[in-house]
Amino acid sequence: MPNTRLAIMRYQALDSCFSDRSRLYFIGDLIEAVNRTLKNNDEKPVSRRTVYNDIRDMESNHDWNVMFEEPARIDGRRYYRYVDSDYSIWKKDLNEQQLEQLKSLMLLLQQFRGLPQFERIQEIIHQLEEKYEFTLQSPERVIAFDTNEEAAGVEHLSQLFEAIVSKQALRITYKPYGKEAIKSIVHPYFIKQYNNRWFLFGYTTDGVHENIINMAFDRIKKITPAAVPFIENTLCDFEEFFDDIIGVTKTDAELQKIVLQVAPNRIPYILSKPLHHSQRNHRASEGIIELKVVPNKELYQRILSFGPDVEILEPAEIRLKIADYVQQMVEKYNKVPLVQKDCTSGL
Repeated sequence: MPNTRLAIMRYQALDSCFSDRSRLYFIGDLIEAVNRTLKNNDEKPVSRRTVYNDIRDMESNHDWNVMFEEPARIDGRRYYRYVDSDYSIWKKDLNEQQLEQLKSLMLLLQQFRGLPQFERIQEIIHQLEEKYEFTLQSPERVIAFDTNEEAAGVEHLSQLFEAIVSKQALRITYKPYGKEAIKSIVHPYFIKQYNNRWFLFGYTTDGVHENIINMAFDRIKKITPAAVPFIENTLCDFEEFFDDIIGVTKTDAELQKIVLQVAPNRIPYILSKPLHHSQRNHRASEGIIELKVVPNKELYQRILSFGPDVEILEPAEIRLKIADYVQQMVEKYNKVPLVQKDCTSGL
């Protein structure tokens, strides 16, 4: 099979021409058909050489077994047509090994309950079962993902996913913690899960925020389509947006080198599961590791989650920030309760 989106579009156009019995397709006609398909998908046209190479590749692909009519010339000009008008490279049946691989993939897909398009995936699975005459057994849950189908806001996942794919602006009612609900027109661009919560990233021109915004699903109260033109994302590349942070909170702070002292019992864990992709283990034998991140609340939460096993050595301001959190915790836990229960008595 072709391994790029453009190649797939070119092969689809050629395959349609080769099976068309209403007319003859010479090389010029094929080039025109391919470039028409590319133009309809906002892609640049290709050369005669590329189309010739595509035809040669289709003929040489042993899995496809393409057969053209021969001889196929009129007035010395070569035309291209399948011997079998019902043939298509996309109709080729699966062999036994490919069918078993497909079944394994289908079983895996059935584990993704609650995700966008899951119902559509189920429909496709049923269609494949009918086409290839097999019944996929209802799978025993053998893999678990770090998600909660009952989490607040997860019901928005499918609608937001569809809005991003279809480039649909939305009117969203959002209620931040401890504040009044606000209504904004949002142009959705990206969805990310972190710490078992889902977050929407997009753009709004509500007069307050005119940059990339971050909305937690569980704070979204209402979503309706907005009858305004969709604004394309020109602000950031989400492949890189999260590169210099832990979690989802983007701040205006500078990228900093964070030096950590890790206890001996914890260092194997942190070496096998880095805190961030920037982690460098220059002095791991001494329990010293380094990160390069923009400080945010998720960084502080992650460091504090290790308790006394991880200590910030530098920079000083982040060390003091962590120390302040620890001091607040100490003050809370040092408060003497009015009634002390005997934990061993079951009271």
